[in-house]
Amino acid sequence: MADLNVQRTTTHTEVVEEEYENWEIALWLLGILAIPGVPILMVVFLTPWSGL
Repeated sequence: MADLNVQRTTTHTEVVEEEYENWEIALWLLGILAIPGVPILMVVFLTPWSGL
C-alpha cells in the first residue's frame, strides 16, 4: 500500500541557452557544406584527365 504522508520535492532546473559565436556558426556551416562537397571535389580532382 502507498504511503500517504510523502512529501514531493520538485527541483526546477532552469535551462540556460548558450549564445554561439560567429566563428562557431561558420565552422558548423563549413562542416555541413563539406558533407556533399568533399566527394564532389574528390571526383573532380582525382579523375584522370588524360583519357578525355
